Amino acid sequence: MKRRAPRPQASSHSSPHNHSANHCRAVVLVDGAGIRIKIKKDYEKALRDLDSSRRRLDQFHQTDLPQFTRWLNTHFGALLTEIRELSQKMATDEDLVFHVHNEVMFGGGSYARAYKRVMELRENPEPLPPPPTGSGEPDGERTPFSARPESGNFDGEEDPLEEFFNQIFDEFRLHERPRERRAPRAERRTESASPPHTSSRLKELYRSLVRRLHPDTQREMTAQKSEWWHQAQAAYEAGDLEQLEVILTLCEIGDSGTTAHTSASLLQRITAKLKSSLREIKRQIVGQRNDPAWNFSRRSDHGVMAVQMGRTLMEDLQGMRERWRQTQEMIADWKAAAERLKPPRRRKQHPQSMEFSF
Repeated sequence: MKRRAPRPQASSHSSPHNHSANHCRAVVLVDGAGIRIKIKKDYEKALRDLDSSRRRLDQFHQTDLPQFTRWLNTHFGALLTEIRELSQKMATDEDLVFHVHNEVMFGGGSYARAYKRVMELRENPEPLPPPPTGSGEPDGERTPFSARPESGNFDGEEDPLEEFFNQIFDEFRLHERPRERRAPRAERRTESASPPHTSSRLKELYRSLVRRLHPDTQREMTAQKSEWWHQAQAAYEAGDLEQLEVILTLCEIGDSGTTAHTSASLLQRITAKLKSSLREIKRQIVGQRNDPAWNFSRRSDHGVMAVQMGRTLMEDLQGMRERWRQTQEMIADWKAAAERLKPPRRRKQHPQSMEFSF
């Protein structure tokens, strides 16, 4: 019986399932036009929102608020003057109440005694202590410590206390010297950590921004250019290379009016910066919306607004009058009680005996 010859095994190198033999890497072409269009639309929307929000905030500060202030002083000048004078009186009385409460809390006793002590201190304030310049010695001509009589150096001998201080100072200087030697090495490490091309690029970007944004080179210094100029100075001092690139790209986009020469990654970073500024301006707008001067120049119901404003000011004035009356009554009660206080009794001084018991 004949045996069948064994089948030859397929070599691992010729196996179609073996990927190590054929290092085939497919190259897939990606069309970045759609991604760039999306990034550009996001940038343009952030820019429009930022411009709109900035115009609204500038409208409030430059137009609405000045017009509202003039209108308010014209219609309610006398009322505003009374409110201002009453506020000053209330501030004076509240300061007195505050000091009396502190005297009761830290000094103890009744409110009448605390009020009396506070008024005595106000009528006769304690003189400030003289500066520690020595007894009768002008500045710059102080006697050395070792030559003063109070140092105990009467016989020309060294003062032990001064010797002790000098020893401490010498030890302190010995401990400080290694730190002083280490500081330059740390500075050299910092300088060597930043490559030279980074610093040169930083200076190059800053020079370009100076030529574009410096106030002396501008025919008209707009608010946007002024903001970019301050941001560029801060970024240069901080060594922020990315921020300088963003500002320079914004200037180039503003001059050319197109983003065709701006990379998609840089455009994304610019959009992130614009959105950050937009959030800050929107926060300021939310805080100013409750101000009665908001959109004042665009309102036509000034008559209705005058009635509401007059009612609000009168309510505020009446509330201030009531609080001031209560404060005045409380201070008057303290004053009356302080006048009824009896002077403290003086203790009899006994003659000191010459005998001491130990």
